Amino acid sequence: IREHTLESPDILRTARAELLRDGFYRFRVNGSTMRPTIADGDWLTIEQISTAQLGAGDIVLLCTSSQTAVVHRILRFEQRHSTLYVVTRGDAAEGLDVSVPVSNVVGRVLRIESNGVRHDLSTFWRRLRTRLTGWLNRWRFRKVKSF
Repeated sequence: IREHTLESPDILRTARAELLRDGFYRFRVNGSTMRPTIADGDWLTIEQISTAQLGAGDIVLLCTSSQTAVVHRILRFEQRHSTLYVVTRGDAAEGLDVSVPVSNVVGRVLRIESNGVRHDLSTFWRRLRTRLTGWLNRWRFRKVKSF
């Protein structure tokens, strides 16, 4: 089994194919923009999800405007003309990401595995905690314009 990270050149294509086939995709994350929630070297399991099920606070794998893969938290949604955009940010990042169409979201983080400990984000309390963190981040960045 080949190990993928966010910097793997084919991660977005592979993730989409795996999600279509199995509904889940597992890979190792690199980077520190989601600290303390996700650390460098953690394993993430992504689930396939419809855009209607996404909400503020969800942590997602998405394709940026520069066609790179990132795992960041959804802060809010913006409707522009007939397209719904998602505004994201890494928990440790200072500013917002460039907003992208919600169709750029590849999947939602279902599980984080850190040092052999599994954190399932699908439980009620984990979802509530994730949503509260998203709402707090949205409030913190309420006056910051997205691009």
